[in-house]
This record gives sequence, C-alpha cells and structure tokens, in this order.
Amino acid sequence: MFYDIYCLSRGRDAPTIERFLQHFCQRKQLEPLVNQWLQVRTPEGRFLDEVERPLTTVAEVITYATAHPTHCFVWYQLHAVRADLHSVLLKFTTDAQLVCGLCVTAWDSREEDNLPQAKQLEAELRQVMGTPNSYIAVEYTPADSEAEFEADRVMWRILNE
Repeated sequence: MFYDIYCLSRGRDAPTIERFLQHFCQRKQLEPLVNQWLQVRTPEGRFLDEVERPLTTVAEVITYATAHPTHCFVWYQLHAVRADLHSVLLKFTTDAQLVCGLCVTAWDSREEDNLPQAKQLEAELRQVMGTPNSYIAVEYTPADSEAEFEADRVMWRILNE
C-alpha cells in the first residue's frame, strides 16, 4: 500500500517541471527515458492514438505538455527518484495545470504507519512548488482538472482527520 501526496500547480511549463524533478529526482540519471510513452486524452475524454509514442527525453514530455495545454496525461517515474520515495508523477490536466505527485510506502521497515513521513513530504512539496493546495491520499489517481483536484482535496482532508 502507498501514500500518494499531490499538489496542484498553475505552472505547466519547463521551469516548474524542472524544479520538481531537480528536487525529488536524481535529474541527470532520468535520461534517456526507457520504455516510456505518452497516452493522451483530450478534454472530451477521447484518447489520441497518434500520441502513443516512445519518449527518450524529459524535454519531449515538456514540449508536448506546453504545446497542448488542454491534453491530459500522466508521466510516472520509478527510476532515479530520491531514496525516500517510491515514485514521482506529473499529471497534466485538461485545464492547463499540473498535478505534482510523490509516492511513499504506507508502512516503514518497522511495520509502522508512514503517515508522518508523508506529511513531511507534503509540506516539502508545497514549499518546493510554491502552492498551499495539496493533500495525501491512499493509492488514488491524480485529478484531471482543478475542480476535480479541489473535490479530492476536501474529501481526503476529511478522511485523514
């Protein structure tokens, strides 16, 4: 089981994405990307088959995201992440925003709840990304839009209290 820590950023641009990757990944070790591709949905929810193509660089992800601000897709990274993380993700939303996500195991090596670490990471994520809009979930997919993110944030805040 995993805790997913998400924040919403209005910055769907190279500096925002690179700030996230530099802080939470071993950035130089991310590339070349291996066995990764984009699977993109339009705001209407239709998948674009022609976009299912291999990726070799983070720049390709950024270029597509900025050229198509309303296309929705998620990019996961399991390799070259910080040692205290299981994975990271970037979810490009239908309303030209970005959900940044961190994933950690729910139980530490002593079989104790890892929620305190998740809360520390949430605070760190908010600080690095410059946004107060965040939440911690349990194995939950990131939102497709700001409205969905806000509904999820409220739901998870109530569940975590």
